[in-house]
Amino acid sequence: MKTFWKKKLPACLLALALLAGTVPMASAASADLTYDVDEDSGVWLDADDFQEIYEDDNGGYLEYVEFTDYDDFDDYGYFTFEDFDRYGFDDVDSKALENYEFYYDRADADDYDIDLDTLRFETYDNIDSDTLDFDVRLYGDEGSFYATVRIDVEGGSRSGSGDVELTYKVDPGDDVTVDAEDFWDLFDEEDGRYDELEYVEFTSYDDFDDFGYFGADGYDSDDYILDYELNDSDLDDAMFYYDENDVWYDYDFELDTLTFYADRNADADTLAFDFTMHGVDGDKVYGTLYIEVGKGSGTSSKGDLTYQVDPDDDVTLDAEDFYDFFYDESDYDELEYVEFTDYDDFDDYGCFYADGYDSDDYTRDYELNDSDLDDAVFYYDEDDIWDDYDFELDTLTFAADRNADEDTLTFDVTMRGVKGDKISATLTIEIGKGSSTGTKVKGDIIYEVDPDDSVTFDRDDFWDFLDDETGDDLEYVRFTDADGLDDWGELYSYDYDDDRTYFDESDLDDGYFYYDSKDLFYDEDFTLDDLTFVADRDADGKVVELDFTAYGEDGDKAYGTVAIAIGDVGGTGVAAEGGDIRYYTDYSGRVQINANDIARFFEESYPGYTLQYVTFKDAPTYGSLYYNYYGTSSYGSSSSLRITDDNCDDIDFYFSPSSSQHALSELTYIPSGVNYCAQIPFTAYGSGSRSVSGTILISVNLSEVPDVYGPTPRNTAVTFPAASIYTAVAQSSGLGLASIQLLELPATNEGVIYVGSGTSKRADTETLYGYSSGSERISQLRFVPASGFTGSVEIPYVACNSSGDPIASGKLCLGIVSAMEDFSDITSSTWCYKYVLELSDADVIDGYSDGTFKPDNQVTYGAALKLIMLAAGYDEQKPVNSNVFSGYLARAQADGLVSGSVNLNAPITRLAVSQIAAKAMGLSISNLSSVRPFTDTTDPYVQALNAAGIVEGYFSNGTSTFKPYNTLTRGQISAIVWRMEQAQ
Repeated sequence: MKTFWKKKLPACLLALALLAGTVPMASAASADLTYDVDEDSGVWLDADDFQEIYEDDNGGYLEYVEFTDYDDFDDYGYFTFEDFDRYGFDDVDSKALENYEFYYDRADADDYDIDLDTLRFETYDNIDSDTLDFDVRLYGDEGSFYATVRIDVEGGSRSGSGDVELTYKVDPGDDVTVDAEDFWDLFDEEDGRYDELEYVEFTSYDDFDDFGYFGADGYDSDDYILDYELNDSDLDDAMFYYDENDVWYDYDFELDTLTFYADRNADADTLAFDFTMHGVDGDKVYGTLYIEVGKGSGTSSKGDLTYQVDPDDDVTLDAEDFYDFFYDESDYDELEYVEFTDYDDFDDYGCFYADGYDSDDYTRDYELNDSDLDDAVFYYDEDDIWDDYDFELDTLTFAADRNADEDTLTFDVTMRGVKGDKISATLTIEIGKGSSTGTKVKGDIIYEVDPDDSVTFDRDDFWDFLDDETGDDLEYVRFTDADGLDDWGELYSYDYDDDRTYFDESDLDDGYFYYDSKDLFYDEDFTLDDLTFVADRDADGKVVELDFTAYGEDGDKAYGTVAIAIGDVGGTGVAAEGGDIRYYTDYSGRVQINANDIARFFEESYPGYTLQYVTFKDAPTYGSLYYNYYGTSSYGSSSSLRITDDNCDDIDFYFSPSSSQHALSELTYIPSGVNYCAQIPFTAYGSGSRSVSGTILISVNLSEVPDVYGPTPRNTAVTFPAASIYTAVAQSSGLGLASIQLLELPATNEGVIYVGSGTSKRADTETLYGYSSGSERISQLRFVPASGFTGSVEIPYVACNSSGDPIASGKLCLGIVSAMEDFSDITSSTWCYKYVLELSDADVIDGYSDGTFKPDNQVTYGAALKLIMLAAGYDEQKPVNSNVFSGYLARAQADGLVSGSVNLNAPITRLAVSQIAAKAMGLSISNLSSVRPFTDTTDPYVQALNAAGIVEGYFSNGTSTFKPYNTLTRGQISAIVWRMEQAQ
């Protein structure tokens, strides 16, 4: 990405500023301003102090302040500050401070310039006492001059000089409500200007999600008062009003209802929350709220309500237990309903069931997983159930999985009474010790067998599966696909004549396997209860997967997978170097391996060399890899061929094959199951006897994991948004996550990921960073961009469950920008937001005079030509006639990017964009694969741009098309131009 630095200096001050540049720095022997601060605290640098210095010196008006020279303060703390639109800047260290200008008055600044009145120095804990000196330069209407600011750091105390303080105490599992009058009194005493408190904002605070959360009353969209939960990620967005009549908008709350709810297992600690009190007349007072959490044991698994259940069993919760607990804890109120507010990820251990009404007002049994339990309301009285997600409390049942390990699940609940009382409690479900042997396989029905031994299927497992999915009674089962059956064992059953019949992968789908042997009448009918698998002697550690459809007596059907684990099957955790090439598909989709992706991976290791062929080390553990799956290939095998562990080393897949060779472009992955990451290790061989090994990672989920994207100003550290990553994974998989593993780290010129607030520990690609547990967590990961860097940073990861198995792959994407551009019709939810924002910051793309971008407008030839040339490194071109894009056309024709005459105002096609872009980037058309990627164009520039990963086609049933004469929108061209920037 292009970078630029914009220095704001009024034209009338330019000459004075240049002259003032010869003035020597102020001596550090004395200071013009001095502030005191204690360790583990903070102190605000008052903007009025700087104005007074400037006014005393020459009677002028201060415009802004720059830091010019200063002591290294990184061992003592860091600065925080905000722009005038209140976008926070955290962890600004000594390398970056001099890059900013701090404005005294908003009238002299843009929205994204820094507000001097928000400048604060935060200190670390356990630091020595010292004096820090900062040389600053003050600019104003009477020129500029230098001054010295001193910060005296005192070790050994929490309280910062000049801050007001409030302290509340709370025990684990209890709550404490702040008193609005305490804030009123502090504001009244500290302000001294007869102003009255209007509202309070929290500006900076410790990460408190591991200790509890805040609750407060505010209005919803229908103007009803609700009790909202505020966590670490949203507390600073809220305003807490002293007068409840001032609460009208989202994130407005009543100060007198602000309550901290401490977790039951919260350890002893003191949480610090910096706040700003705002007065009716505009006065401000800064302070710190301390919440002292009493010492908790941190080890208790007991809740207020505890139930026990064995693996493959269920337990129904007793509504009377909830009623009695609520009645004892409340002010003689009676229980109305129960809500789940927070809980462990329990999908790996089982699920809940409860009775509710369907659209026809009939009662039915619903399944509630981790993603939807907190949306439900469970009523004590069944007559209160009327809406979706209303359920009978007395029917709430937890069904434990067959292979659930010994564990205790914890659920925070809120019980609400008829009279309005609210009681918080904890429900625990203790799962007894299961019989699992540590096998980590995925399947709806799982069997285990030793090598050279057999296991017989249990027909009741299939009955229970269909009953759980549809409520119908099982009639028969048909198997639709088999993976590993021919390689690792034999499968047989008995027909209506009681003759044993063996099955292989090719004929298993011919059989009908009945629940009741009395239903057997034909040659293809067999008994489900006699179906037996015999494992080969050398099959230790292998998994056989059989996809099936279960049919019910009333016509219902359900799809599932039988997984047979042979011997010692280890975990499927992703290797640290895994995921060099990443794909996504849903459970019913297909993945076409792109030969160009492997070619680019090879050329990154060996620039100047070309890929020749690829071999695979192993077949994927889950799902299947096929060659010529659709039977349309004219290379190598004319029929479909499944790649197995036995034959993968014997086949070379060529980037530019002859007719008798297997083509790398003809490989298709077929998923089996859902919510897992399949890995396919390979070695790529190229010219000059060069070779490199890597791994293809395929994430199979209900839907693609959306990128978590956030723009951030340059020189600004970014803490990983743990909650957003969790939401992205849950949205695509229906599951939560326990941890993530980073697949790649940013390049050195982009920045570094650190663990914690310092720079002593860097992140790696081996550690599992926990979401809510573990010594190192996602919320501790912090990306620090390289000084002055702007551009796009992508950090891929795999999300893992509580067993450490990858369940999905996603990306955290950061746009490091010089300024936060704002288009009125582009928001963070717009699909092309990332591309438009970053290209605008790089001065490659811009919007309309009315502040819009119009992403869905058709892009003209002239506009696209300009964008492509700027992205390829061309300078701005002045018009040569009345058309604003005429200069770009003249230059493009002169350089051979465009031939012949064109209509600059007409829409541009995908073909023309590809030809111009490939030529402008200087892409070679001589080292391309002999396999044409698209059936509807043979243009070499389209193929070159596709090989570079900049344009893609449309794949369907073994055929890829490019649709060369389709036109593009402004949003679509921004995506292509953005990829051009990344490729260069």
